[in-house]
Amino acid sequence: MAQRHGLSGQAGSPPPPPPEGADLYRELFERSPDAILIIEGEQFVDCNQATARMLRFASREDLVRRFRAEGEDRLSAHPGALSPARQPDGQDSFEKANEMIRIAFDRGHHRFEWDHLRADGEIFPVEVQLTAFSRGARRLLHVTWREIAKRRRLEAELRQAQKLEAIGKLAGGVAHDFNNLLLVIQGHAAMLADEIAAHPELRAHVTEIEKAGRRAAALTQQMLAFSRLQVLRTRTLDLGELVDDLLSLLRPLAGDHIEIHAELPAVPVPVKADPSQLEQVLVNLVTNARDAMPHGGRLTIRLDTAEALLGKPGGPPLPAARLSVTDSGEGMPAAVAEKAFDPFFTTKEPGQGTGLGLATVHGIVMQSGGTVEIHSEVGRGTEIRVHLPRSQEPIEAPTAPVAAPALRGASGTVLLVEDEDGVRRLLDQALREAGFTVFTARNGEEGLATLLEHDGAFDALVSDVVMPRLGGPELARRVRADYPTVAILLMSGFIRDSPVDLAAAAAEFPLLEKPFKPSELLAALQEVLQARG
Repeated sequence: MAQRHGLSGQAGSPPPPPPEGADLYRELFERSPDAILIIEGEQFVDCNQATARMLRFASREDLVRRFRAEGEDRLSAHPGALSPARQPDGQDSFEKANEMIRIAFDRGHHRFEWDHLRADGEIFPVEVQLTAFSRGARRLLHVTWREIAKRRRLEAELRQAQKLEAIGKLAGGVAHDFNNLLLVIQGHAAMLADEIAAHPELRAHVTEIEKAGRRAAALTQQMLAFSRLQVLRTRTLDLGELVDDLLSLLRPLAGDHIEIHAELPAVPVPVKADPSQLEQVLVNLVTNARDAMPHGGRLTIRLDTAEALLGKPGGPPLPAARLSVTDSGEGMPAAVAEKAFDPFFTTKEPGQGTGLGLATVHGIVMQSGGTVEIHSEVGRGTEIRVHLPRSQEPIEAPTAPVAAPALRGASGTVLLVEDEDGVRRLLDQALREAGFTVFTARNGEEGLATLLEHDGAFDALVSDVVMPRLGGPELARRVRADYPTVAILLMSGFIRDSPVDLAAAAAEFPLLEKPFKPSELLAALQEVLQARG
């Protein structure tokens, strides 16, 4: 055990008066928002009022009386006396303080972080700056404490954001590659289903493949939503109408043991967002609330308007639509609530959840320009609050879906550009069986060479977005410039590390998201051919 130095002074005695002519320095000393202590040798000399305020004492005199050493009329000004028994690193507070003081006298100064105790027992973090010097036999120590609780919280939030960003990039990359595999699986399953329509005993196997493919595709979409790399099909919609229309699905999803109560405004609440993604947000929130009430309870969905901090950090509050989902369930402690939006974090039993539900909500809301908050208390339930920017644009009617064409009987010449061999072979086969003449290329440069070789004699270009050498959007722009009669259809799940470019490409050209069925490709291709006229 290290020796407890007696950095002390006479208890209750007032600080010595400042030297004549030092009034200005005394005022600066007292005005400092940081706590300042002056120690000479083993004698406590002085501290400012900020020290007493920081430690929650009424005055410096109260502070002196509180830290009088037992059995002596002396004040222990040693940092270890104002600290918990141990610091966060596990080191004894007195031992660590002695070590820091030695370093300060060796170097002349030393800066470090430290935990202190307030008078009411609260532990709080400070940044300590020790300035030490000797003048003859005198050893002087100037101690400054600065509270850093807010800084630590911001640092923790930054680390969390960086962690989520890193995991999001990983999830997005996995989802991109997995989408190509799913496209091949689902595409061949759909084509096989047509071939064996007369053999029901075989059809059941294909149905199971298709069902597993749909579940995998849904999981992939959640990964993309979390990583904010999926394509959003936005339009201005009435959020209240969307919630009201979805209630018929949400009630059976919640179960008969849960009462759903909806509080929706009588006037429209316009937001610009992808309606299918907002539906996914609400479904995930209701599912999460249902799982928090295994023995039943009340679930409240409330929509109103508010001012919220949206957009750039530090900006003013903006008009927002506020969607709240509140349950009367078990609630959760703060440590669990802090991790609620982390991917793959779940409190459910193994096999009962992926841990992507709330992470997906977070990704969709953030990509839509909004914010999401969680408020929970053990025994008192949980409220998850989503803020989305209110739109000033008129509400748009949904676009009617295009009917899928028959898989055969089409005509025309298509240039198919796709770098994944399995995807390219599948789409080539599907297009040929539908009646198209197909030329293929493995990347944008090959596609451009094929186009030039045939002098643009194609009815349509079908191209992946992310490819080596020359990507789909740039290839499409060159085709549009040189051969404006060629219809263009792009395919992708996202552009790796560049969702903004994907959004721009989707606004410029028709875009088909992977994975899709051959019938969906033909429907999209028919649409761009008809639009070309």
